[in-house]
Amino acid sequence: MKNLRNSLFISGLFLLIVMPVICFGMTADVLKKTLAKGVRVTIIDVRKSRDYSSGHIPNAINIQARIIGMKRLPPLGRVIVCWDGIDREQALAAVRVLNEKPGIEAEVLEGGFPAWNAQKFSRTGDVGVTREKFQYITYKKLKMTPENNWDVILVDLRSPVEKTDKLSNISEHFPGLRIITPDRRHGLRVKKKGDFSIPALAVIKEKGHDGVYVLIDRGNGMAERVARRLHGAGIKNIVILVGGERILQRYGQSGFKTEIKGNSF
Repeated sequence: MKNLRNSLFISGLFLLIVMPVICFGMTADVLKKTLAKGVRVTIIDVRKSRDYSSGHIPNAINIQARIIGMKRLPPLGRVIVCWDGIDREQALAAVRVLNEKPGIEAEVLEGGFPAWNAQKFSRTGDVGVTREKFQYITYKKLKMTPENNWDVILVDLRSPVEKTDKLSNISEHFPGLRIITPDRRHGLRVKKKGDFSIPALAVIKEKGHDGVYVLIDRGNGMAERVARRLHGAGIKNIVILVGGERILQRYGQSGFKTEIKGNSF
């Protein structure tokens, strides 16, 4: 019996040693301090190239998550995986793949690039005066977000045009995700020029939240106007649900054309 217990203990210890560590992550603050100390760390940004080009952590290399398994990489040592802050499962999958490669010890950046950006740490990206670009997310992509993902907050900007209007129940489409609804009680006033009151800003920007805010409107352009105002107030981690209320009513099925002037996940 004693020999059996010893064998089980040794087997369990062996598994702990050989299993790749994927459950731990590094915060943006710790990463910044680590880089400042001159510790050798390789940052691999697994977002799409256009998102990477619009802004990324200095010296990060871009290898999209969908092809990272096909890349032959040298023994990079310690690796931090930077992601979009929404698709955590994809980020963890990239960590698993990297940990299977010899000479690499990978972990995820908690909150991804939005967490780094929210701290207003240095970033590299397009320079000069360029047309403002918005980040968009499709219904299908948002639907893939795991329940109780506290990195994502949905901001409901919809309001009925008529009293008889019936709006979709957002929580039924995206169960487990937090939803905040700034309205006239919070001072929400959005005009053509993007007027957005300070009380409403306080409602949207939750204290300590370094994740992503997803704006959901009626598909009428309000989300873009609000996004401009939020950007001006220093809230950068904004994405817009393509189609808004109209795509909710269709449960993600296409059937109308939506103009997109920016990037989409």
